[in-house]
Amino acid sequence: TISIGPIDTLLSQNKLRKKAQEQSTKGTKRLRFAGHSSTSSFMSRLSCPIDLSSSDASAGVLVSPGRRFIRAVSSKTVLSLVDQVVVSGTRFATTVMIGRFGSEAELGVYSLAFSIVVLVLSFQESLISIPYTVFVKRLNESDQSSYAGSTLVQAICLNLIASAMLIVCCIGLITFEIAPGLPWILAILAVLLPFMLIREFARRYAFAHLDMRTVLSLDIGVSVFQLAGLALLVWSQDMTAVGTYLVTGVASALGALAWIGLSRSSFRWNRDRAISDVAKNWKFGKWVAGAHIISVMHMYLAHWMLVAVYDEKSTGIFSACMTVVVLANPFILGVTNVLSPKVAHLYVESGAEAVAKKVWQFCGLMSAVLITFAVFASIFGGRFIVFVFEKNYAGNDLAIAVLAFGTVALGISYSVAGGLRAIDRPETNLWAGIVGLIVTGIVSSLLITSLEILGTTIGLVAGFYAMAAYRTVAFQWFIKHPPLSAQI
Repeated sequence: TISIGPIDTLLSQNKLRKKAQEQSTKGTKRLRFAGHSSTSSFMSRLSCPIDLSSSDASAGVLVSPGRRFIRAVSSKTVLSLVDQVVVSGTRFATTVMIGRFGSEAELGVYSLAFSIVVLVLSFQESLISIPYTVFVKRLNESDQSSYAGSTLVQAICLNLIASAMLIVCCIGLITFEIAPGLPWILAILAVLLPFMLIREFARRYAFAHLDMRTVLSLDIGVSVFQLAGLALLVWSQDMTAVGTYLVTGVASALGALAWIGLSRSSFRWNRDRAISDVAKNWKFGKWVAGAHIISVMHMYLAHWMLVAVYDEKSTGIFSACMTVVVLANPFILGVTNVLSPKVAHLYVESGAEAVAKKVWQFCGLMSAVLITFAVFASIFGGRFIVFVFEKNYAGNDLAIAVLAFGTVALGISYSVAGGLRAIDRPETNLWAGIVGLIVTGIVSSLLITSLEILGTTIGLVAGFYAMAAYRTVAFQWFIKHPPLSAQI
């Protein structure tokens, strides 16, 4: 008879060891999952780097939602928001100084000239900066520096073209005696706008690489010089639109030259790929450029309609009302400055579904924050305008409330626009912008004579919501019906 007792014992021991190993493996997976989920709060899903070294996360202990939210605030997102506070705060302070220490007419002229600056900046961002943001991470490191060199040369060439066109516009305004204060501003911009454009190129280049520290350092430096110069204008009682643009241009020139000196080693000129890079940027950027041009026309249509139907004073008062809306810009632009490169990188790594998930998270965040902002702006916006700009700007509380709720549509629209560019659908942003512009033009034309500023405000915001609705529906459709190449 053969005894099988030792065999049974050996088998039992092997089973126990396997069971223990399985439990250990499951425990390790649970710990990893808990460590990941403890930091995967709403903001961390924006693909932000988070500290995973906390003791309770590594131990697999569940963390409260409040603590998870605090930990999830990434340094890049925070720096982007802080930077946008600096930029928007400087523009807001500039507008207030002109309106308070200048006049309504000076503020109106400043706003009209600013629409031209924004239009030129939109060309650069659309044809150069945004394509660079979308494509740069699809290249290896060597090609990235060559691509950066090509885009910088493209930006310089665009700047020279813009300066020449501004000189032509200046001559035209003088010849036909249109907006007497504008030609001097355009003459100054013809000289200094290239530096303003290079400064903006530097910002977008740093954003594309998520280098928020460089962006913040650059913007703080420029803002300090700009505000100091404006303070001198106030002290000398010479606060005009012309002086303001002179100070702004000089401050941007100092920042642009400093950035070029410090960052020149990051760019490499490669003549062989210059033409192909221009072609690639144009193929993608032409749609973005069209969308941006329409967007600028949309945003500033009310300004030009008011000056055409009424005068510069009405445009200045409307610009003052818009400053309340500008208070939401640090949040809207700060978050989307992070979103655009994030979803572009995410599309390469994980595909369109991951991009959609990220975009809808941003839309939820935008809606929650901006609805709250709109309620407060509706209640206190009118008093804020009087406090900042004096009593000459009073009596537009309803227009301010309408504009405040328009920021909700803008936040959603900007978020979805970044997603559409990431999935290679930039043309949809153009068509959405055209829809919004048409709606604004029709509604404003019907209401401007009877409601003046309120009429143009209603038209502007109606266009915002039409544009946001078009982009949202189109984006969702593209996610559910990807092209065959994306499915493969």
